[in-house]
Amino acid sequence: MTRPALVPGADAARIFTITLNPAIDHTVRVAALIPGDVHRAQGQQVEAGGKGVGVAAVLAALGQPVTACGWLGADNDAVFREAFATRGIDDGMLRLPGATRTNIKIADATRGDTTDINLPGLTLTPEALRRAEADLLATLALRVRPGDWCELAGSLPPGADAAVWERIARALAACGAHIAIDTGGAVLLQLLRHLADPARGTVVPVAFVKPNRAELEELAGRALPALADVAAAAQALCRDHGVRQLAVSLGGEGAVIATGDDCWQAAAPTVPVATTVGAGDALVAGTLAALAQGLAMPGAATFGMACAAARIQRIAPGLPPRSEVDALAAAIVAVPL
Repeated sequence: MTRPALVPGADAARIFTITLNPAIDHTVRVAALIPGDVHRAQGQQVEAGGKGVGVAAVLAALGQPVTACGWLGADNDAVFREAFATRGIDDGMLRLPGATRTNIKIADATRGDTTDINLPGLTLTPEALRRAEADLLATLALRVRPGDWCELAGSLPPGADAAVWERIARALAACGAHIAIDTGGAVLLQLLRHLADPARGTVVPVAFVKPNRAELEELAGRALPALADVAAAAQALCRDHGVRQLAVSLGGEGAVIATGDDCWQAAAPTVPVATTVGAGDALVAGTLAALAQGLAMPGAATFGMACAAARIQRIAPGLPPRSEVDALAAAIVAVPL
């Protein structure tokens, strides 16, 4: 299959990432993580983080116009300002009183995985939360136009619940935007149910969701040990909750890609793993970039998988040259299930 070049034109849909609980990611690299032991770090890096911020960074690296929106603590936003300016991300983040949380990530070189220690985030009074939400909705109403893609990304800060995401999603849908969701747990299930419930107002279709296997098991309420189980649960999610398309990330097993009518499995390319940090964000970003430029499933998700495979080969944030990403994408084959 010939894949169209993903080069956005002047009239290409824009992408907005909305992150309500970003973080400063402090990654420490060790040879091997041994609980209870004293470790000598091999290196460290500090970067602007949070799911939507990570997705925006990959989108910008792909040349896709992207705006990062949401909430930042005003006291320590310098790392975000620098990252947005350096990477070419439009800064639409609102500054709130206080400091953005720091998350600790311990990268184990021997295992090739990462242990995360995530702090809770900004704590807002109910009144401050209402003001922050109203200001964000006003900002999005001024910026978002029909056909744009908007990703609701990551966790919620203390005091916020799924109703905040629901109000934001409904406001974006009223602007004519496509809604993508990359959050997890009970919040995701509640959000999908509420958006698909006609008793709560106009049904809001969700254009894209990217759960991992554990998150899909939580949504389905049962274990999904086989690919056939994952595929059945993915299509049930489309059918029962109005999700148009999704990619279920399976780590080294690749991904299951589904729409309401079709389902595929795509194996992950074999690449050296330097870190797993940012792999999920890269998959989402690549898929959204492809969808925004008109590529259908499964091709959009396999391009996202290529971005993830490219990302995990590097400790430093970002992607390798585009030719390497395209070569990885060309090698990924989606097989109907």
